[in-house]
This record gives sequence, structure tokens and C-alpha cells, in this order.
Amino acid sequence: MPTATEAPAASSAGACQNPYYPVVQGASWQYQLSGVSNDTFTRAITAVRADGFDDQDTFGVGTIRTGNWACREGNLIALTPSGGPTVAAAGAQFDFTVDSNEGITFPADPQPGQTWSQSIVYRGRQTTGGASIESRNVLETSCKAGNVETVTVPAGEFQALRVECSTNIDIYFSDALALTFNSTGVAWHAPGVGIVKSSGTTDMGATETVLLTYSIP
Repeated sequence: MPTATEAPAASSAGACQNPYYPVVQGASWQYQLSGVSNDTFTRAITAVRADGFDDQDTFGVGTIRTGNWACREGNLIALTPSGGPTVAAAGAQFDFTVDSNEGITFPADPQPGQTWSQSIVYRGRQTTGGASIESRNVLETSCKAGNVETVTVPAGEFQALRVECSTNIDIYFSDALALTFNSTGVAWHAPGVGIVKSSGTTDMGATETVLLTYSIP
């Protein structure tokens, strides 16, 4: 496994090659989640294509989140509503149809002070305990890169780029605004490794995620 001080060189991933997000099939990261939810989860790159990739989060409680991404000259674009970990009760199923997707999730080579954003409009169906609910959702995310900081987590000590993001989700039922959720977060991205730590605050409370181990073939 790579060490904290000897991160692997970025693998040739075509349009997906990004110094802060290794897109390598078979790569995996294990995280500890604490705060509103307490759990561990493993993120893995399950497929890599010339113009995109798939990832998957597997939580200790049994929840599985799958994600689909597009890549454009190193810019990474989440095609699914959530590119980060979302803990839900085991047995719940979420199905989404994306109506529109603009902007980027993570830029090819972010520099301190750089800003970017993404807007996704999608229709969702949540099935829990036999009941099904449909909604139209508008997700807006704005991010800004900060400075490189020293971050120490169970996986080691890293020099990582600080990225701050704010997210707003408006949920509509029958074309009427029913719910609004807001969150702010900070994530630290280490070159050749990926996210080593993140923290955030939502309407439900605060969470923190730290990297326990990782393996990049």
C-alpha cells in the first residue's frame, strides 16, 4: 500500500486523469464516519472507461451507494445526484432520473482561490417499506479551493488541498416546493491519494470522515 509520504504517480486514465482523484480500477479507500451517523464505509472504483468511471460506497450497516462519473480533460463530473457518502437505512431504495446536469464536480487541476459549481435537476423515487414517493429535486453546489494544509488521519500524514463547498437541495412534490436542505463542508484532497478527511454541517447536524486505509493498484 502507498505510504503517506510516497503517494503513487497518477495512473494514465485518459480524460479522467486527475492529480487529486486517482481514477484507477480496483482502487479502494476505507473511511470512518462519525457525527450524525457513525459507521465505516469502503469506496471503490469499480469500472473505468475512456470518458468516465463508476464508484461504489459500501457501508457497514448494509447500505450501498453507486455513482457514475463523466470525465472531460481531467475535469470530473458526477452524473448521479450524490457523489459523496449518504447513509440511509438498510432496505431503502433510491432511483433517480437526471433531467439536466451543468458544471463540474471537481476540476482537472484546482489552484488556491479557484471556484467552480455544479447544478443537477433530477427526479427521484424513494421506496421504503413498500411505500413509494416521487419528487423533483434541484441540487446546487458551489466550491472554492483553499491552501495546501497538513492533515493527520489514521492512514497517515498528508499535504492536502483544502476545498470548501456549500450545497442547497430544493425538493418539489407536485411542482410545489416542499423541503429545502442546506449544507456546508470542507474536504482535504491529497495528490495521488484522494480525499483524506472531510467535515460538514447539514440541517441534521455535523459529520466528520477520516481515511483509515487505502489501496491504489
